[in-house]
Amino acid sequence: MSINQDLENTGITKRLGLIVHLKPASDQYKLRHFGDIVYFSKKLRYCILYVDKKDAKQIINEISSLPFVVKVESSKEESIDLGSDHIEQQITDLAQKAEDKLQKVQEKNKDQL
Repeated sequence: MSINQDLENTGITKRLGLIVHLKPASDQYKLRHFGDIVYFSKKLRYCILYVDKKDAKQIINEISSLPFVVKVESSKEESIDLGSDHIEQQITDLAQKAEDKLQKVQEKNKDQL
């Protein structure tokens, strides 16, 4: 379940995150009129830009054609499963691994005595 799926029946505009890889880091300011820059890494020369989902394909094409852009990726947030069943299963698996590890350590300590 994603935020966009939860907001489907509301009047809130759906947004899509774009990861834009840049040649020179200083050109990130030129992307402001495409959407909202929420994060920028000067060292790795990329920024995360949020745009309206309905205009995303057009904006991706426009940004990709800019001379200072290396590549544009769209966010994969909708493919992440945030359902409670999935999260509970992950917690159960982690707890089982921790118990197994603890048991091995205790057995090793017993053998050393």
